[in-house]
Order: sequence, then structure tokens, then C-alpha cells
Amino acid sequence: MASAVEAARLHAGVSFMELAEQAGIAPPALADLLEERADFTMEDVAGIAMVLGVPVTRLLPCAP
Repeated sequence: MASAVEAARLHAGVSFMELAEQAGIAPPALADLLEERADFTMEDVAGIAMVLGVPVTRLLPCAP
């Protein structure tokens, strides 16, 4: 999921700090999420999707 979030962030032209601030996630916590040291909550994913203007489903991994 981290790679999908990062790709969507770059596509939207949103900086790391803008994403953290607007999604209500502390920058160190967002860094942990994007570096896969922590797991995303549904609240995290919903906030990130809203900031990036994408549907939540675009950020979720595809089921096998």
C-alpha cells in the first residue's frame, strides 16, 4: 500500500509535509507508514485518499 500512496502523492503534486498535515498524520508516523515500518489504519487511508483526491480503493492492494 505504501507504494500506491507514494505514487498517488507524486501524481497529485502534494509534498510529504502537505500530506502529513492535511491528512492529520504526524510526519514521523507518515514516514513509518511509507517505509512499511507501521501498518495503515482505515482512518489513515481515508484521510490520505481525501487529500490526494483519489478513491480509497486506488490505494488498497489488489486481492490475490
